[in-house]
Formats: sequence, C-alpha cells, structure tokens
Amino acid sequence: MENLANNIQTLSGLTPSTLPKELLNSPVPIVLKGFVSDWPLVIAAKKSNSAAIDYLTPFYEGFLVNTCTIPASQNGVVGYNPDLSGFNFTNQQAAFINALEQIAQSANNPQADTLYIGSTSIAQCLPGLVNHCHVNALNEGCLFNVWAGGKVTVPAHYDVAQNLACCVAGKRRFTLFAPDQIDNLYIGPLDKAPGGQPISLTTTTAPNFTQYPKFEQAIKAAITVDLEAGDALILPSMWWHQVEGLGSLNILFNYWFKNTPAVYGQPTNALHLAILNIRNLPKHERAAWQRLFNYYVFADNEFTHIPEPAQAILTKPMNELTARKLRAELQNKLRR
Repeated sequence: MENLANNIQTLSGLTPSTLPKELLNSPVPIVLKGFVSDWPLVIAAKKSNSAAIDYLTPFYEGFLVNTCTIPASQNGVVGYNPDLSGFNFTNQQAAFINALEQIAQSANNPQADTLYIGSTSIAQCLPGLVNHCHVNALNEGCLFNVWAGGKVTVPAHYDVAQNLACCVAGKRRFTLFAPDQIDNLYIGPLDKAPGGQPISLTTTTAPNFTQYPKFEQAIKAAITVDLEAGDALILPSMWWHQVEGLGSLNILFNYWFKNTPAVYGQPTNALHLAILNIRNLPKHERAAWQRLFNYYVFADNEFTHIPEPAQAILTKPMNELTARKLRAELQNKLRR
C-alpha cells in the first residue's frame, strides 16, 4: 500500500491573509508552520496557560458549553463503555472560562478526571473573537469552532467537510490515515458515536493488535503531524485522524468548509439510505447496484451520448434549481 507521507507538504511563511485558496482544496494534508503565530492568543499561550485564559476572558459572554468528563482510569481516551452500549464519559454544561481553568489545574494530576470541550461555535462562545481570526481564503459560510482539553485522545474519525485546524495553545498530535485505510481501523457503530462521528475502537497510543490485528497495517501507513501553538493543518475531507492533546492546556480553532452548495446535502444521508435500501439485498443484486453507482456516481462519465438539455440530474455540476427539485422528490418518496 502506498505510503502517502512523501506527499505531505510542510509550508512556512503563509499567514491567514496570504494563504492561497487553492491550497485549501489539496487532496492530501498540508502542514502550515507558524500560520497563526501572530495571533494575540497564540502569543499569550506561549507565555502561560493563565495568560491564554486571561486573553480569552473579555470575549466570553457567559454562554454555557458542553463538556465531557472522562474518568482517570480511561487515560484521557474518548470512547465507549465495554459493551459499546454507551460512552466512557459523562456530559455536562459549564462556563467556558471556568472549564479552561479546571483543565489547566488538573492536567498534571494523574488521579484527576479529564475534562474535554468538544466542537463549540466560537460565534456563540466567544463572539467578539470572530473578527480577530479571519482567514481571507475561506468563505463566510464556514463553521468556526473551538476545542479544548488537557491530555485527551480522540480516536481516528473523519470529517465530511474540509478542515483547517489551527493550534492556538498547547500542542496537538494528529495521526492521519488516508481514506483507503478504513478496512484496518475497526470503526465503531455508525448510529452511536461520540460527537456524532464514528470512531476507531483502538488507538495508536494503546493499540490492541490481538483484538484488532489489521490496525497494525493502519499504523504502518499512518502519518504523524505535531502542531505547536501557531501551526495549522489543512485536512482534506474524509481523511481519518486521531487527535491527541500533549500539553497541559490545548486549544484548537478549526474551520470546516465545503466547495459544494449546501442544497446538495450531506453524503452521509446517501450512505444511510443505501444501507437501508441495498445492504440487505442478495449478493448478486448488490453487485449490480455497485456497478450502477460506479457508472452514475463514482466514475467521471460525462454522458455525452445524451443531449445536454436532456441530461437533467446527470448534468455536472448540478444547478441549484435541479438539486432542489430532486431533494423535494426524494423527501416525498421517503414519506410513503
């Protein structure tokens, strides 16, 4: 299997105002060294945890954030309980600044539970900070989030959207797996996942090769990227990534963005519908549908044998009016 590590670029000298838009569409990850090193938050975080918290405090207006508490026995790994009927953490709401202070205070205590703040909208949590974190190449419609924690490990998962992840405090380790590694990652339930995204049932930090033997192949093909405060990572859609917090207080800002109109909807919906409609068919019928999907969806066929005005939903790219009509037809069919 091809090792993609040689295709990973590390670029220096780019800033939020000079990042070329075409880099955001890279098919492989790109590391941007020092990308946001001039942000005041990064400068403060390099001084101390308390300086970072002091910088953020004036922007906080009291919005309660969702946090999860991981028992000390779990070593900071987000995951499931033993029979996968639930998770190994508890959720609660807390004041954002108080949660950051608790994370920083307990990080070096091995007996303490681990507190983690997952994806939280910065527009809601730190509204005044949004205008201080503008990236010129990004569209206004992108999602802008904050993540924070101590020494927390989130097992490998993917994002449907493209991702620009900026380490603004502490240190983050990303272990990256190309989309073709899914067979080796032992992904947990689709319909019950921490944070809504299915995750691997094992990690590179404590791999269980007895129970998950093919994970060894995933590790061999993996790419490890360490982000210091000020660094950023461009992560293409559908790349699996395990994320570890290595500092006592790690804060990540990330931007999720897509290049296709929102009216196209989420590909995950098509996956779930295919599981419902196709997965339980006889093998020979599934094979026929696989060929049909390849012909109409995955191959780059242009259908030039059909006059362009008659191509309808096969026109690429599909216009918004056609997309809206197709969505309405599907919604009507699903109600029957």
